[in-house]
Amino acid sequence: MRVFIAIEMMEDIKDYLGRIQNALKENSREGNFTLKENIHLTLRFIGEVKDHELDGLKRAMDKATVNQQGFHIHIRGLGRFTRRNSGIIWAGIEESQMLEKLHSNLELALEEEGYSKERRSFTPHITLGRRVVFTKGFEEVKERIHMDRKAMLVDRITLMESRRIKGALKYIPIYTKEFDNSN
Repeated sequence: MRVFIAIEMMEDIKDYLGRIQNALKENSREGNFTLKENIHLTLRFIGEVKDHELDGLKRAMDKATVNQQGFHIHIRGLGRFTRRNSGIIWAGIEESQMLEKLHSNLELALEEEGYSKERRSFTPHITLGRRVVFTKGFEEVKERIHMDRKAMLVDRITLMESRRIKGALKYIPIYTKEFDNSN
């Protein structure tokens, strides 16, 4: 199974980002947009694992969240990663020491469980669409779409399975670890 560790978005944030996606779609010729129910922030992509490896991932999540308190992240602005001839469009996350600390703790705990450290630096974002081709330049589209600064409480992390069901990509929670001392 293909898995990753994520912060799931609250419904009101998913609704808001769904409206932003609609505005992006209106300004694009093509693209593969994230299903609203799949909107999340990836803390760490793991990849293919066997069933017996899930216990180690759960242990790592448990270790990473010891004494972890709930905190807020702030979603703001659109960005783009350019891959080959297309782009990944994302909603940005304002810099957060608490989010960085959580990610760092998770990396250390995963390393203790035998997973190599992520080579890329952590750039927190919420993917809204892949292979998006706009009718105008990205900067012009970005100026047209106003994004409010939205706050969301982070009080848990989730191990998710990525699975195709009837042709659609679905993210299925396998294990959720609530923080010990949520606010």
